[in-house]
Amino acid sequence: MGQFSVDISRFVEKTNGNIERAARQAVVLAAQGLIMRTPVDTGRARANWVFGAGAINYEVVETRTDRSGGATQGAIAAAVMTVRIASVPYLYVSNSLPYVQRLEDGWSQQAPAGMVKATLAELPRQIEAFARSIA
Repeated sequence: MGQFSVDISRFVEKTNGNIERAARQAVVLAAQGLIMRTPVDTGRARANWVFGAGAINYEVVETRTDRSGGATQGAIAAAVMTVRIASVPYLYVSNSLPYVQRLEDGWSQQAPAGMVKATLAELPRQIEAFARSIA
């Protein structure tokens, strides 16, 4: 769907060189954006955002719902905390529901600009704002 890459050197500097903290926070910010921008009907699409370390997580749980997005955000944040960031080349937040691409393409009036594109556009500003807040 999309890729995100940003120079987080200033972010790492603000976290006193703690690349683990900086990378975890970037993933959490990305997940929050994706989850909260996902249209809500049953909450199934929001609930199926998942974290992957080193490889994309293709898990889909048909019966999982999360209308508020809070449980999904918490699950991803908890999963990110279990990973030694330096030991994996890539970190992923993905959603493998069969209709998620249609949602990204504006199929729902709740997210006409999609979730991934909008989150990727906003993420550098959110990372910078977080870095300023911990200065």
